[in-house]
Amino acid sequence: MITWLTMFLQKIDGANFFLAAVLGMWVLYAGFFFAIKANRGKSQIKTAAISGAIATLIADIVWFFKFFDNFEYINPGLGGIMWVALLPVMLFFLVMILSYINASRYEFDKKKREKEEAKQRKKEKHRKKYESE
Repeated sequence: MITWLTMFLQKIDGANFFLAAVLGMWVLYAGFFFAIKANRGKSQIKTAAISGAIATLIADIVWFFKFFDNFEYINPGLGGIMWVALLPVMLFFLVMILSYINASRYEFDKKKREKEEAKQRKKEKHRKKYESE
């Protein structure tokens, strides 16, 4: 968090609030992500964490160039709220995209498992029929 560290080291008021806001955005991101059953696998969680970290890094770099000029803080006023809203928007779209991908994979795997189970039942039925003869 380049922006937060720079704000903290320059003793800018609101640096702790800024960090709390980013952590709150991550809590909401995780809450929305885990609300969908297809997102609860180990690989899905790993993908979500890496994707969220990349989105946070991108937002952090944008914030740094918007709020700091030559490492001097520039107060953008109320217009800065629009730039801070960049992270929750990115995380929201990330949850939607990842959830769509994971749900489609989940349904595909579920159908594949059902097909395999039907095949096994058919084999078992055929084997019992053959043994009884």
